[in-house]
Amino acid sequence: MDAIAIGLSVIGLAAVIFSWHFIRREGGDERGDKILGVAGMTVYSAFLFGYLIIFIINIIRPLNGEQFQFALTCLFALVVISYSAAIMVLKRRY
Repeated sequence: MDAIAIGLSVIGLAAVIFSWHFIRREGGDERGDKILGVAGMTVYSAFLFGYLIIFIINIIRPLNGEQFQFALTCLFALVVISYSAAIMVLKRRY
């Protein structure tokens, strides 16, 4: 489980760097604002969906500290990866 968490963290870090690079280079104009807005709505949905899954799993089978930390790592990775993926897709569309 530690190897998966480390892998997700590395991928998440790469996604954060990509997002930061896009915001810095292209986020200031109308096109960039539109892309960031739609990507933000996508991330909001992904976060709510991921949190709901963690919440339901915790109700059905209570998670211990390590499992909960792993679930939050997965949630963080889902959020930043979906944000950068939305930016990449929308960059090509607009």
